[in-house]
Amino acid sequence: MKAWEKRGIELLEKSLRPVPQELNELDWKLDLSPDKTRLSEHISALANLPGGGFLVLGIRNTPIPTLEGLSHLDVSKTVGQIANLSRDALSPVVKTDHAVISFDGVPLLFIFIHESSVKPV
Repeated sequence: MKAWEKRGIELLEKSLRPVPQELNELDWKLDLSPDKTRLSEHISALANLPGGGFLVLGIRNTPIPTLEGLSHLDVSKTVGQIANLSRDALSPVVKTDHAVISFDGVPLLFIFIHESSVKPV
């Protein structure tokens, strides 16, 4: 497991337990917003953070978050959308990595948005 994957799991654990809370470095959602402008702003904000940040997809945002996971098709579509936005909608280009990681037995898509060396994005 890569260092960024371990960091993502640690941040998700901290975000979900004992009381669910949002962190600056990590945002969890069930799936991507159809609003490309808002999504680009979110990626930009994570790229401007020291150390970068994470989007974790496959979690329903309810008072008690529900781990639902993503299908293989959803993962492919989501990764493509993030890559396109990171390359085409932002300046400078934002580097991303992704992995499907089992968290509490549920496959979640972790997208690591690397910190940009040129800021602001």
